Amino acid sequence: MLSKNLKTIRSINVQLKRYLSAGQTQAKSSSSSIQVSTLPSGIVLASAESESPLARVAVVVRAGARYEPQSKLGISHVVRSSAGLGTEQFSSFGITRQIEYHGGRLTVAGTRDSIAYLLEVHNDDEILPKNFAMVADTVARPAFKHWEVADNTERLMVDRSLMEDTPFIQLTELIHQVAYKGGLRNSLYVPKFMVGKHSTEDLKKFHRETFVGSNTVVVGLGMDHQQLTELVGQNLILPASSGTKESSDFIGGEIHQDSCSPLTYVAIACEGVSINKSPKDYIAAALLQKILGSGSQIKNSNDLNEAQRLSQAIKAQLSGKSTENISVASFNYNYENTGLFGVNLVAPNTCDMSVLVKSLVKEFRATMTSVSDAELNDAKNNLKTSAMIALDDEAALAYEMGTQLLMGGQKFSIEDYLKQVDSITMADVKSLGSRMLKSKIALATIGQNAPYLSDIQ
Repeated sequence: MLSKNLKTIRSINVQLKRYLSAGQTQAKSSSSSIQVSTLPSGIVLASAESESPLARVAVVVRAGARYEPQSKLGISHVVRSSAGLGTEQFSSFGITRQIEYHGGRLTVAGTRDSIAYLLEVHNDDEILPKNFAMVADTVARPAFKHWEVADNTERLMVDRSLMEDTPFIQLTELIHQVAYKGGLRNSLYVPKFMVGKHSTEDLKKFHRETFVGSNTVVVGLGMDHQQLTELVGQNLILPASSGTKESSDFIGGEIHQDSCSPLTYVAIACEGVSINKSPKDYIAAALLQKILGSGSQIKNSNDLNEAQRLSQAIKAQLSGKSTENISVASFNYNYENTGLFGVNLVAPNTCDMSVLVKSLVKEFRATMTSVSDAELNDAKNNLKTSAMIALDDEAALAYEMGTQLLMGGQKFSIEDYLKQVDSITMADVKSLGSRMLKSKIALATIGQNAPYLSDIQ
């Protein structure tokens, strides 16, 4: 087993913490310091220097859950969970010992689009190459030894247990399952009936088909571009071939899961905006999320924020009744060719959930076509502030740079991003809102007293 400094982190959804695109750098770095190039194998490299003594190298591969064959569901989860196990050159013990000896950290995150490996270690001429060599072997040449794969089952079950104990994660999985036809309906977690069913041959086949040069982006923060080019060129050897393609369609529908919890969880969504859509639509969707409300940003505060439209709708519906244990927030998930935009609600199952959800749907529809100038300006300031705060986390920044370069194929600076936010007009927001209102609806619920689509339409 890996130590606490060599962790496999599962991402509930990358959109819970969506940062800027690949042009983001530390606040003191200029946009001109970002360099991008492509190796003959098709691997895209992006680098930016910073004042941190740490080097952060993120390897992002288009190998998320959406690319799993239907007969091998959960295989992407198994692959990312296997990070740190033996490779063709290094043992599991050797990888753990080497990275921990230098105080480094290797984390792995998985989304429906990608798997990302992030190395954080001292940028020393000897330490960084030694540690990256092990990460590169973990990415490009995992051994998937059958006894290690079998022993890894326990870790998969722990991941599943955490998911099953967290209703909001289950709700996110359910809304994707019912909303999409295709790979995006696949769960981030291996199904219980598939635990222990993926052989060494299955894992190697999935790895061979997805871990290719054209599917890979490597981002280096805290180093110059030549240093990154040498690191990757000498260590990360991937075939120069095209990866598997996948296109999911938003179809809508409803799914309901029973629970003995005193709370009922509801997610209702329409088709949103893809990560590689036009910048106007992408930013307009983020602004609409801010206007609707994405939950409280203040620790220990009431979950219903007076300044957010969804919260106002719930409070108005309750007419002075207690709002204890009631929470509402919008979500905005962006994928390579589509998106999911909607609302989460949690409330005691003694509430009339149909009435509450109806009020949210009514407010949602009104917001899509009726936003005031003051609301739009406030949303712009909120979004820009969130973006600037994100710049403080270089680890997340490295991951996001890679994700957006891989999925969107573009980079832009923080200055450009802020200008684009300011350039969004009321017409842009209303245009996107009107299009989203024409989408089919997806509904997922967990708990008792849950509404059906026929109750709220």
